[in-house]
Amino acid sequence: MTTRADQKQATRARILDVATNLLVEQGYSALTTVSVQQAAGLSRGALLHHFPTMRELTEALVANLVQLNEVAARESAEKIGAAADPVERALTALHDTMTRPPAQAEFELWAAARTDADLAAVLLTAERKAGRDLHRVVDDLFGSVTLAHPRYPVVRDLTITMIRGVAMGRLAGASDKSAAVALQNCALAVKAVLGMPKAD
Repeated sequence: MTTRADQKQATRARILDVATNLLVEQGYSALTTVSVQQAAGLSRGALLHHFPTMRELTEALVANLVQLNEVAARESAEKIGAAADPVERALTALHDTMTRPPAQAEFELWAAARTDADLAAVLLTAERKAGRDLHRVVDDLFGSVTLAHPRYPVVRDLTITMIRGVAMGRLAGASDKSAAVALQNCALAVKAVLGMPKAD
């Protein structure tokens, strides 16, 4: 028998799924309490019970996007396989993740925050935890051997910056070919920092 707590959790999850879909499919301008309420099939009171303010909804939405991106990164890494080059596996999995709709939705939030001080404040708060989660995901993708390298912290920061740049390039219309070349160059840069020998 479904308990009240189960129902409450299911409603909250539905709200976040709806908000995520609105952001991904229609953009930040379509994300309002009214649009979320209508798409979720809820009364205004039910929505406000879970998220009294747009700020709280946005914070929860960012956390939901981060979770979706983490799942996507692990799925991509598993698909590539453990036998692949660890650096190229990590970079490819991250790039695949950052070109999917949930990650692109995160980028859109940050773009909108450029001219929206309230949104910027929400994102700065939410992204502190999101940044820690991203570091953990990147660490897992590279694996314990790379993690133990004394220059790994540089590798992690470099990787995140480069892959975000490549993903943004895709949003701006970069071709698959140019993205592939950029990923190869990213791999070369990371391997150089790690002191790994060049492939013949």
